[in-house]
Amino acid sequence: MEIITMDNEVVKTMMEKIDRIADYVFKKDNVPKEEAEILLKISTRTLQRMRKDKTIPYMMVRSKCRYRLTDLEECVRRKIVHCNPKTLEEFKHNYLMTRKEADDGRDW
Repeated sequence: MEIITMDNEVVKTMMEKIDRIADYVFKKDNVPKEEAEILLKISTRTLQRMRKDKTIPYMMVRSKCRYRLTDLEECVRRKIVHCNPKTLEEFKHNYLMTRKEADDGRDW
């Protein structure tokens, strides 16, 4: 059995890269599919169809679909999904406020 050792600088560099990736993936502007459905007022199946047709961008995080708020806003702007933009802004505001409370250490 071999023991693999790593230089302290290499470990620090690797941890910084991992942190940058985690920051990108877990940004506050990413929403799970359930919230995207509520925001866009569409069904689960419609959202699945949009993913399949590549109408809406998404990313997989730990086997779950997540969507950027900016991408959802773009879908509304391009009229892919018919939604009241005022509702979209209210949702975004409420979502960010909820996230801010969660970051303060409060329970969801």
